[in-house]
Amino acid sequence: MAVQPRTAASRPAAPNTVQVGEIRPNDHLCFVFGDERERAAVTTTFVRDGLTSGDKVLYITEDDGPALARVLATFTAAGIDVAGHSASGQLVVAGAEQTYLADGRFDIDRTVAMMDAFIRQTEADGYRLLRVTGETGWVARHGVSIDEVIAYEQAVSPLAVDGKVLALCQYDHRSFAAADMDALDRAHAGRAEENAVFEDGELVIRRRHGDSPGLGLSGTVGETGHTPLAKALDAVVAESAAQSTDVHVDMSGLDFVDLEGLRLLVAARQELADGRALHLERPAPHLRRLIRMAGWDASSAFHSPHPDFRHQACLYGSDAEFLATAVPFVEEGFRLGEPVLAATTSANLELLSEALGERAELLDFAETAYFGRRPPQRVAAYERYWRSASAGTAARHVRILAEPVWAGRSAAEAAAWRRMESLLNALLGDTNIWMVCPYDTRVAPPGVLADARRTHPELRHGVERVPSPEYVDPRTPAAASDDSPALTPPPHGAAVMLWHTVTPATAELRGFVTEHAAALGLTGDRAELLVVALAEVARLLGHASVDSPSPDAAPASLTLWARGRRVAVELVQPGLRPSDSSLDDPLLGYRLPRPEGPRPGEGLWLARQIAESVEVRATEAGCVVRLELTGARALA
Repeated sequence: MAVQPRTAASRPAAPNTVQVGEIRPNDHLCFVFGDERERAAVTTTFVRDGLTSGDKVLYITEDDGPALARVLATFTAAGIDVAGHSASGQLVVAGAEQTYLADGRFDIDRTVAMMDAFIRQTEADGYRLLRVTGETGWVARHGVSIDEVIAYEQAVSPLAVDGKVLALCQYDHRSFAAADMDALDRAHAGRAEENAVFEDGELVIRRRHGDSPGLGLSGTVGETGHTPLAKALDAVVAESAAQSTDVHVDMSGLDFVDLEGLRLLVAARQELADGRALHLERPAPHLRRLIRMAGWDASSAFHSPHPDFRHQACLYGSDAEFLATAVPFVEEGFRLGEPVLAATTSANLELLSEALGERAELLDFAETAYFGRRPPQRVAAYERYWRSASAGTAARHVRILAEPVWAGRSAAEAAAWRRMESLLNALLGDTNIWMVCPYDTRVAPPGVLADARRTHPELRHGVERVPSPEYVDPRTPAAASDDSPALTPPPHGAAVMLWHTVTPATAELRGFVTEHAAALGLTGDRAELLVVALAEVARLLGHASVDSPSPDAAPASLTLWARGRRVAVELVQPGLRPSDSSLDDPLLGYRLPRPEGPRPGEGLWLARQIAESVEVRATEAGCVVRLELTGARALA
């Protein structure tokens, strides 16, 4: 999936745009296109609408040879009765030589007078108005300057009055400089564009009929936009198959896309075959980041064809003991052609590199302190590496030497890493990762070493491995921890948003969070990702309740405030929960989103990726989710 960067230079201020089906009398619009399919889609609609409305239609082609034949063939293929409408005089298709260049040259005054005569004759013949569109391929061919064209557009504009004319001027942007197109835009009342295939006040979907089929998306993709987006993607994927071309989706106009919307794009990518690709053009920076976090920019493989996850702890007390385990593990991977990643301390990376010598160049390195700073990020980093390293290889395993860092960890942070080590046994069960986790007994506290034996199915020393008798399966009640401290209530005066529906309105949520988070210094990508995460968490909580919300019930709420140098956000969903609520799942919010379908907890996964801490408190009376993120200006 190609993800193209969106820069300031690629996002010029867009002129006023009007869908071709909404053009009204007196409109004098510019239509800018880049290929013939795009031009045909708009001009065919423009002409058909005019004929249906009882307008006289004048279409001026760039020549009276190939271009004239092209236009007539396009209209006929679209089901327009060219012969009948031409015979009645309602449709006139003429070349530039008969109109703009009647005496072999372009004369502004004569051409304006010609258009005025057409308008008068149209009224005399009893038509509602004159609908005219002209191609401009003749401009460069006949040496007409851009200044002359602009002067003509300005001179002809006064004719578009009294509801008697409707003009659409065609410009192929490949034939005009960008500065010239800006000047031409200013000579018109706006731009015309293709009709949307879907529009509901939040999301607008347009088809792109270019050399490669595609879509243009603008607005927001929330729950109501999933079905129309899926239908539109199905259509362009089918068109792509017929034409053996790639699919392009312009995302530059999107303010918000939820995980399900992105999942639909990934699913469309997976449907493509024969070397075709899905290109996401100009996504907002936070969406590019979200795609990378989910691993949806890499291999489409999310399950190993031969899952064999192995998770071993190595408790070592010297450099020699570390190397006695690490070197054989790594070298065996080299011999078998298996990818190997060493995510350990800088000191151990240096030791390992020296021991391997020239073979060290075969090893993937990562400084463990930066390879996923927090446990949820670490889990995601493991799976992303597995997906990338296993792509295109038939290796039995993907090996990871994964050493946690304990120096400077608080008790809460140490507990979070212990939970992660335990959950890995379930989260990565559908992979073929072979993971050895070294624990330095000279640094790690005794409690951490005891936890290592409980969270790893096997213990390893050198090349020997034995089952850990103290191992506890993370999906059993014995692995659950109930030592979470109580949450202090939000301060008086904190900003609060309420809703009585299952989920809050996307636009309202985005506006509330963006405004109040920005006041505390949380802006840019992190603020946009926070909006997506909160929308997903609110959806999870809303659908986890037993009863549908009613006006008489307590509303759900989102509260936002400063907590020291952090921004705190709390979502509260009152109401009973079912006995089998997904909120009781210990794996909730740790598994990467899958493209084959939504799973509960994906909103919590995203929240855990962007927030320094995420706390979930679920009771029979309802559920609370609290996030904390560092904000540049947040104050106590």
